[in-house]
Amino acid sequence: MTLTEKAPKIIDSVVEEGQSTAFIPYPDLGEDFENVPIYLRPDVFYYSARMGFKLNCNKLYLHVPWIAKHLIHLNNAVMRDERNNLSEHLKYRIALAVSRTNECPYCVSHHAGTLRRRWEYQDADLENLLHLDQPTDEREALAMEFATQASLDSAGVSDELRAKLAAHFTPQEVMEIVVLVGFWKMYNLMHAAMAVPIEEPMAGLEKWMDVQPKD
Repeated sequence: MTLTEKAPKIIDSVVEEGQSTAFIPYPDLGEDFENVPIYLRPDVFYYSARMGFKLNCNKLYLHVPWIAKHLIHLNNAVMRDERNNLSEHLKYRIALAVSRTNECPYCVSHHAGTLRRRWEYQDADLENLLHLDQPTDEREALAMEFATQASLDSAGVSDELRAKLAAHFTPQEVMEIVVLVGFWKMYNLMHAAMAVPIEEPMAGLEKWMDVQPKD
């Protein structure tokens, strides 16, 4: 499987995300996001249009829209900014493995759903990815090793592993990987701690939490 780029499909209409209850009430965004502050409305609309539904995590963040703005912008910068060297496809592969390691069902379901929607992954593709035994190339194998170790125990990342990372990636690419791991650690922590309900279009994809790396 090659890490080819595919532009995200912008869905013409937002589908129903389903009824769910979080541990605090969702704010009323309005049917057409009319209750979202105007400075944030385009970002929230794009995020929902890209996914195809209103995200429960974003609903919760929108209780503090001045913070939600930075979270959404950081997500875009880390995952899909055109100035990044590493592909969005590779980043979603790493993000899925990291979110499984960090035990976040919400993020695992979303990453699996994105890989299926954007890059037409089948169950076998997701299983092979999460087994961590069929990387696309040596660079991905090393990035996965670093990302997994950093997620499990950041202090346990060895000088040898850092040296390997620096030998195979440019300084910019190294920092893209480091920030990716830290970003999803933060999101995984928040989403798991809040037990964010998984939306109807992603229902069942949390099953990939159970696929572990092969020995």
